[in-house]
Amino acid sequence: MEGTCTRKAPRTALDQPVDVKIGDQTVRVESPANNLSVDGMFLRRETLPAGTPVHIRIASRRVFEADGTVCNSGNGERGVGIQFSSLTDRNREALYDLIEDLTLRGLPAA
Repeated sequence: MEGTCTRKAPRTALDQPVDVKIGDQTVRVESPANNLSVDGMFLRRETLPAGTPVHIRIASRRVFEADGTVCNSGNGERGVGIQFSSLTDRNREALYDLIEDLTLRGLPAA
């Protein structure tokens, strides 16, 4: 495992595609093993080095976007932990709405 990221908030399963921009490349990640919290997310994908800056976009009822940093990779699973590093008020509200929608649909805590 690389990095020092620890969970600070409960996570919920995320069943929606996530667009991850890494440099000039955008990758779409679709996996029922992804999860989301108010502080960050886990994406099941090829690992990236800890410290890699990323931009996240999730199209939902309200589009959620955030800059973040890979804070761990691997962790016994194929994937990366991403900690959000900047959220506008609008994007924070979109994130809260997305988490509420996922919770109301009964997706499990992760």
